[in-house]
Amino acid sequence: MSAIVRLASLFDRLGARALVARAASWHYARRNPGQRFFVDDAGHWVNQQREAAIVSPVLHTAAYPAFRDWVIDHWCHKAMPGPGDTVIDVGAGVGEEAVVFSHLVGPTGRVIAIEAHPGTFRCLEETVRRSGLTNVTALGLAVGASEGTVQMSGSDNFLTNSVVTGQGRADTVEVAMTTLDTLAEELGLRDVALIKMNIEGAETGAIAGMGALAKHTRNVIISCHDFLSDRGDDEALRTREPCRVLLESQEFTVSQRLGHAEDWVRDNLYGAR
Repeated sequence: MSAIVRLASLFDRLGARALVARAASWHYARRNPGQRFFVDDAGHWVNQQREAAIVSPVLHTAAYPAFRDWVIDHWCHKAMPGPGDTVIDVGAGVGEEAVVFSHLVGPTGRVIAIEAHPGTFRCLEETVRRSGLTNVTALGLAVGASEGTVQMSGSDNFLTNSVVTGQGRADTVEVAMTTLDTLAEELGLRDVALIKMNIEGAETGAIAGMGALAKHTRNVIISCHDFLSDRGDDEALRTREPCRVLLESQEFTVSQRLGHAEDWVRDNLYGAR
């Protein structure tokens, strides 16, 4: 996090949001003309730019060209979606990736953006609406191996919310869960160019629930989090090898970017049919 963002976050916590918005708009517009910041009626930050508006519970400052390049390098490393393609974005967060995928597939393409956490999903919906993404369908659901409900952590940090154990805990929210196979049937998905999945340890169940859809999917990228287990976090996050086995059983050829400098990138699994 840059010094500017840390300072802005401090002033935000002190209740000086209008001042933060004006200062951020002045600072970032010098490098990205047209970029400005404000707070919407729900209290969410809006990072407004020519190409998109990113709505977030915390101050989000990235310019579209920067996060577009990151999305393409990270999520399209093995497969670049093109005009008319269908992309399923599982763990869409506040919608940065959905914005880029929307632009890549164009008006004849389709993006299914799935976000389980209710607070984050509200931001995703607003990102889609304010950005005018008419080819994006936003769904507020968890995906897993079966139908039901799950408990999710209730943090405002949309980057780290995950499925947790402990039914009825005060710090969790209950969300509906379905399978990707069920969604594909309901939405009529028959030819999927890319499934991107970043769901903080729940990826094994989600892959198990897409056995039928896998036959109609050309490429997947699964963000695994073994690196967090290596750093001493929950061992339940060590999913890379189980995910590899599942993907290979679905006839994907799986690869990794083992030479990458970042450990979290090395944990990604790229599957191609």
